[in-house]
Amino acid sequence: MTQRLGLRLLVARTRNRGLRNTVRLLRYHTLHFARYSTLTKMSNWAMIKAQKWLRRERVRGMPFTYFIDPVNICNLRCAVCPTGLGILGREQGMMDIEHFRAIVDQIARYAYVLELYNWGEPFLHPRIFDMIEYAHQSRISVRTSSNMNHFDARMAARTVACGLDRLIVSLDGSTQETYEKYRRGGNLSRVLKNVSLLVEEKEKQHSPFPIVLIRMLVNRYNEHQIGEVRQISQDLGADGFSTGGFFVDTTDPDQIKEWLPSDQGQGLYDYSADKLENVWRCSELWESMTINWDGSVAPCCWLHRKENDFDSAFVRPLSEIWNGDAYVSSRRVFARGGPREGPAETICTTCRGKPLYLRD
Repeated sequence: MTQRLGLRLLVARTRNRGLRNTVRLLRYHTLHFARYSTLTKMSNWAMIKAQKWLRRERVRGMPFTYFIDPVNICNLRCAVCPTGLGILGREQGMMDIEHFRAIVDQIARYAYVLELYNWGEPFLHPRIFDMIEYAHQSRISVRTSSNMNHFDARMAARTVACGLDRLIVSLDGSTQETYEKYRRGGNLSRVLKNVSLLVEEKEKQHSPFPIVLIRMLVNRYNEHQIGEVRQISQDLGADGFSTGGFFVDTTDPDQIKEWLPSDQGQGLYDYSADKLENVWRCSELWESMTINWDGSVAPCCWLHRKENDFDSAFVRPLSEIWNGDAYVSSRRVFARGGPREGPAETICTTCRGKPLYLRD
């Protein structure tokens, strides 16, 4: 059932994007892999993939994807986002750039991708362009995501010049009424103007980067506007358009009823299960590492509460954390033959690879 639903979601997303967008995105991913490859990175990638398949609890090598949250403060109050709802479960702040550089120095040999965002609006960080530039110069593909409500011509120029590889622009409706249902406090006209500024700046600097990807989180309020938002992305001159699944608190029936799209093919959940279940499975414990603005290492990018953190990147080397008790115990949850107990209790014991669906 899970595989069938996953295939259905893949088909739906391909249909939403359109053939041209799908080809463009595949081309981008292929070229970026080649652009940032080294022998060390390729061998590390292959080794990690093999150990994930074997479900190794102690892993040789390091993750090849990193999520670093530079700031968990946001200018919007998105309806289902922990930051927007004020339930983030940790202090808010901005990562010091020296701490950021120290982390990048540790991951540069292994990292293909740095996702420089998570629980806030990256462009609110006053040193965000310096961060991107430093990681880019360390031969890491840097991506970020923005609601594009805090942006101007000066920032557009720096966005193009700093070495950013991809920018996801959150655009969840073709009208202000639909857009602000989720992006509370956001202004659709401002977003469209700012995307145009960025596209024009790319032309001015004769740069193909950053790849501008319009991302639409599909929910019950906007699922009828997918085609319109795709057309807007083309009219703006964006490089691609994609739809994203909408995450909800699966223990909240009101949130489920209000937000999940009526078409299951647009969502991330198995609607037919006794309890709403996410159709995806965990790979983060082998392939990626998530670091918050305060240096805390979280199990994955979905978990926002500080009580679930594994360790601190400001205190211990990442290589020690990667095979520490918390990671080893969490990987044992996915052991071949069924879960086994580990040296530490972690949130992964109840998650079982289904983010935001915590088993009783």
